Amino acid sequence: HNPFLLHDMDKAVERILRAITENQKIVIFSDYDCDGIPGAVVLHDFFVAVGFNNFYNHIPHRHYDGFGLSSNAVIKLKNEQNPELIITIDCGTTDIEAVAIAKEKGIDVIITDHHEPKETLPDAVAVVNPKVGDTYPFKGICGATVIFKLVQALIAKGGFAISAGQEKWWLDMVGIATIAD
Repeated sequence: HNPFLLHDMDKAVERILRAITENQKIVIFSDYDCDGIPGAVVLHDFFVAVGFNNFYNHIPHRHYDGFGLSSNAVIKLKNEQNPELIITIDCGTTDIEAVAIAKEKGIDVIITDHHEPKETLPDAVAVVNPKVGDTYPFKGICGATVIFKLVQALIAKGGFAISAGQEKWWLDMVGIATIAD
């Protein structure tokens, strides 16, 4: 399906393209499971393919950090990496407090996720989730697929000098995540 059918996809693409153009520091914050890690590989490989290297991959520790984007993680990332943008993969839809702290600290957050939303969404730049809104025709995609759709949208709007169809080489990660998650 068209990636722009996903909730807030246009906002996410616009913000990421600005970060790339201005060489802003981006943190890829993925879940630690069989969905989040392959999703982080897809976004990592996309950034490398387009020649953007000002990013850092962060995978929280399951036992010490817990699930999702936490307030402690935001503070730690601010102090250690000083990002201007955090992109979550496979988490964040319910992390209202952590996103508020990021905003206080001058960090924009884009959430990409597939988990169930609550009544109130975090005040992020974008919440890209097939279960938010009713415009995406299939609600059952995993987090790595959401990030793959984001990459498709970035390729469509970014004017990058990468080969047509190159994104198909990232589908192995999406396939692993889809089956395992």
